[in-house]
Amino acid sequence: MRVDVWSDVNCPWCYITKRTFEQALERSGRTDVEVVLHPFQIDGEQPEHATPLLEWLAGKYGADRARFMDEQVTAAGPRHGIAFRNAAGFNANTLNAHRLLGHAHRVHGRPVQSRLEELVFAAMFTEHEDISDVGVLADRAERSGMDREAAEAYLRSTDGYEDVRAEVRAARAAGITTVPRFAFDHGQVVEGAQEDPAVFLAALAGPPAVRDEPDVRHEPDPHPLPEETLR
Repeated sequence: MRVDVWSDVNCPWCYITKRTFEQALERSGRTDVEVVLHPFQIDGEQPEHATPLLEWLAGKYGADRARFMDEQVTAAGPRHGIAFRNAAGFNANTLNAHRLLGHAHRVHGRPVQSRLEELVFAAMFTEHEDISDVGVLADRAERSGMDREAAEAYLRSTDGYEDVRAEVRAARAAGITTVPRFAFDHGQVVEGAQEDPAVFLAALAGPPAVRDEPDVRHEPDPHPLPEETLR
């Protein structure tokens, strides 16, 4: 089974939903699931410089809604082992992070990419780091099992920029506007914040069984009853 995932590393519900999906995957016992991560940039390539997270949210949604969003995700975090510290955090351009995640997958495969994704989420939401910074990302690369110098050299190159931008454009052209988004190869799509593993367990079980309808066709009766007996 293949599952295509669109996510952004400055999205707190993407962080929570990743853990929900992985919990469901473990419970399912399936070992044949290929997870393919695709980049998405909720804010495009903004902000230009790291900006205090709640300040950014207030500028985008208004102070009251920003406060509600922070309270909501902060309350949800402990249910998934995450201690959000958004008041001290920063929003940043996620382009470099997506470049590095793509590179991790190409060179090391999905397990290292998944570990790196977790570390970048944590840097953003619990360690109040600037996840556009090359040094911050190289540190997380090393902790995920990658070679730090090689990761830093990649980030300082021009590689991967157009690959990420092309994928983000393709996602938007396909009508994707909400992340996280999990598209299962049997056609089911799970979109938006998910805290209940049951949603993913159902999707991992495959599409609903299609029942064979009984054949209701009948051959003409060679000995029909006289019409008056049917009245």
